[in-house]
Amino acid sequence: MTTRTRPMQATIFSALFLLSAIIMLALGMDAHAYYIPAAALLVEAVLLWKGASLRWFKRLLELNQLTAIILILDLWLGDLLHLPKLTISASMLAANLLLGGPLMGILAIGALASMHFSKTLPGWFQSGRA
Repeated sequence: MTTRTRPMQATIFSALFLLSAIIMLALGMDAHAYYIPAAALLVEAVLLWKGASLRWFKRLLELNQLTAIILILDLWLGDLLHLPKLTISASMLAANLLLGGPLMGILAIGALASMHFSKTLPGWFQSGRA
């Protein structure tokens, strides 16, 4: 059995996802809805730590970013476009929290940039298949 050496980027991002999950768990003591983003952040930390399921890892990050962008655009332009602003923003906020919330959105910027511009994280996920 061959051992894989975990890259520093994977270790740092896994630790940041785990720290964010702990923060969300602490917030969940006051508002139970924060347990859901904590679970999503924990899933991301485990996927990245193990280097498993690149597709799920990227899709969770991308969907989190997409829901945040739609939420911001709706809050900004909803009245101008005569859209049902409250309905759209509530559903996008719920979807964003389901997909990791604002802390995942902040970490997703760096993680997705690293996935796109660097070969370290994609190589880490690919090394698990070999």
